[in-house]
Amino acid sequence: MKRLVLAFGILALGVLGLAKPIVIGITQIIDHPALNACRDGIVQKVKEAGLDVQFIFANAQGDFSVAMAIAQDFLARGVDLVVSITTPSSQAIVQVFKDTNIPVIFSAVTDPVGAGLVGYPNVTGASDMIDVKADLLLLKAMIPGLKRLGQIYNPGETNSAILTEMTKKHAAELGIEPVVVPANSTAELPLAAQSLIGRVDAIYCTTDNTVAAGIDAIVAVSKTHKIPFLMADPTSLEKGALICTGFDYFDHGLLTGEIVLKVLSGVSPAEIPFVRQAGTQVWINLDVAEAIGFKVPEEAKGLVTGLLFGGRRFVAQ
Repeated sequence: MKRLVLAFGILALGVLGLAKPIVIGITQIIDHPALNACRDGIVQKVKEAGLDVQFIFANAQGDFSVAMAIAQDFLARGVDLVVSITTPSSQAIVQVFKDTNIPVIFSAVTDPVGAGLVGYPNVTGASDMIDVKADLLLLKAMIPGLKRLGQIYNPGETNSAILTEMTKKHAAELGIEPVVVPANSTAELPLAAQSLIGRVDAIYCTTDNTVAAGIDAIVAVSKTHKIPFLMADPTSLEKGALICTGFDYFDHGLLTGEIVLKVLSGVSPAEIPFVRQAGTQVWINLDVAEAIGFKVPEEAKGLVTGLLFGGRRFVAQ
């Protein structure tokens, strides 16, 4: 513990300009608009504080073994603090840094407890846990006759596995039959999506990194076979999802950046409980709605945050 306190003291001196630049490693599991926005929010928040900081960026391109290699590289390069974006990247970082005195701040992690990221004195962060039940209630409002709901997920992602179990539970409570299809990689997504044709009334995908990376395969099936598709990620709207829910990930990055600044000011991560993002949005892609013949029920229009029409976003009045 003395070494840990000493490390935070050194970082605090860096804030005061009495030490070398603070080196922050930022790693994420894939290149994706939501995760990139999260990263940008973190960087902006830290830069706004006027600190002398050097950032090292890394991307595992969807490969957990690469995420582990990135973690080992950060350790070898002697970073002063690590920010890990997404559950897989955070699990890799914590596995490597859990017995060190180097602060780890996770971001865009669905369930920090279920992912095994809590209980370490040098680890804290921000969760992007979505409201699965609210998503299902939204789908019932948008599709009054909803009976069977398709869900594609990567069982190898702890975050997605947890959310899929939540979907099953809440679907049962709401009288919806879940039709769950696993996809262990983006290469398996086309077949997984095609397997839902004729079997479901809608498709629902949570914050799954594999799905996010290969969403085009699901969008293609959704459009061709006129199946409403809800993705729990607002940045997927332009990709062709009919309905998108979730958070503004730039804001999530700003929230994470606030935690980074607390740690850099000398506060131990052990004294900072992880936080959850608030502010769920609901977006409708009217271009897709027209293409598949979908109409938003009058009684559901009040639930909408904004619309995409003609390729442009408009905030609902």
